[in-house]
Amino acid sequence: MPSSSPPNANDPTLAPLSISTMAEALRSELVRLTTEFVSFPTVNPPGTDLVACQKWICTQLTNFGIPFEIIDSSTTGGDHRVIVGTIGDKGPVMYLHGHYDVVPVFNADQFKATESDGILSGRGTCDMKGGLIALLLAAVIHRDRGGGGQIKLVFVPDEETGGINGSERLEELGVIDSAPSAGAIVAEPSFPNIWYAARAAFTVEVTVRGKPAHVGLHYTGSNAFLAAHHVVNDLMLMANDVSKHTTEFRIEPEAARQSIMLIGGTSGGGTNFNVVPDTFQFTIDRRPNPDEDYAHVKAELLQRLDTLAKNYPLTYEILQDVDPAHTATDSTLTKTVESAILAISGRSAPLAMCPGCLETRVYTRAGIDAVALGPGPMSVMHAPDEHVPVDNLVEACAVYATVLQRSLPRRSKDVSHADLESASLDLRVPKTRRCRS
Repeated sequence: MPSSSPPNANDPTLAPLSISTMAEALRSELVRLTTEFVSFPTVNPPGTDLVACQKWICTQLTNFGIPFEIIDSSTTGGDHRVIVGTIGDKGPVMYLHGHYDVVPVFNADQFKATESDGILSGRGTCDMKGGLIALLLAAVIHRDRGGGGQIKLVFVPDEETGGINGSERLEELGVIDSAPSAGAIVAEPSFPNIWYAARAAFTVEVTVRGKPAHVGLHYTGSNAFLAAHHVVNDLMLMANDVSKHTTEFRIEPEAARQSIMLIGGTSGGGTNFNVVPDTFQFTIDRRPNPDEDYAHVKAELLQRLDTLAKNYPLTYEILQDVDPAHTATDSTLTKTVESAILAISGRSAPLAMCPGCLETRVYTRAGIDAVALGPGPMSVMHAPDEHVPVDNLVEACAVYATVLQRSLPRRSKDVSHADLESASLDLRVPKTRRCRS
């Protein structure tokens, strides 16, 4: 329990409260804010309840005294908005980044977060509204301890469908500026790992066309499914060759080292069982490792499809084109994150490549070192039992604040012990309105 009044700042025996202590004092606030955040059904696709959620985010930033900017990031005429909260106005920038959209739920109860035995369950607790709240409160800890530099809290929509209405526009919209920068942390559910690299993603939908006919007159039609069968057989040979390419990046198990070419993630065609199918569609999801030449990978697949199109009536559409990401394992940011985790939790966090894609790419593409570090375990992030351990939220908050302390300069050299205690008291009893806008 906090003392009734701040201790004497002139007491030479008094030590300032540690970041760990301040993060632990925020345990209930981490749970409360994450629970409120989860209650907004920001399902993507299609992208619902965005406006109400955006208002709530802005309310929380206001409550914590953080100025913010709302930026229209939609390319499709939707309600997509990037919200950027800023702490500090000089010195290097640390970007704290996360998305507020979530994947569809298995049942509506997933939007009612529940805590039991130290586990907070609900859609978005793991991926990644819980991580965003930990970032927010870590930034407040840094500020209230006298930390300097600049922090940009970047809340984005549309991550779950590629980010064309969100993160992919950050550089274009002037949110990202590479100089001077201390790096970027994305709160994706990486626990217990630090993700320092991620695959690219190039997804194509192929349509093979035929000619419809009644089954009794099948000889007058042209079966698109059979033509697609020949096309897929050829592409399977390519996929087999692709799988022989293995990465030197750190990822387990051994099978995860293979480059990926998934055929048929979605597929189908025809109109009825008694009609010769006039179309058949299927997808190709190419996921090259970050140590492959991404431009060559894309050109190779498109060239293969163009060659097949000379013999089969096919067309294709590019659905996704996402860059890889990579920050060196010996970069200042990576080493700082490793040391912060060790200092806070006593554990050595493995450096690993994410098996999927990460929005760290928008920062590394701009020349900014970036890693993904989140409190949620990846194994449950889109699951019906999605959850995050509350201990992980507390640890993440403390780790983020420690990284900020070690990466950014101090705002003042004479912050007193009493100032630190007062900051902690303010955090223990937040001056926030518990409301939804």
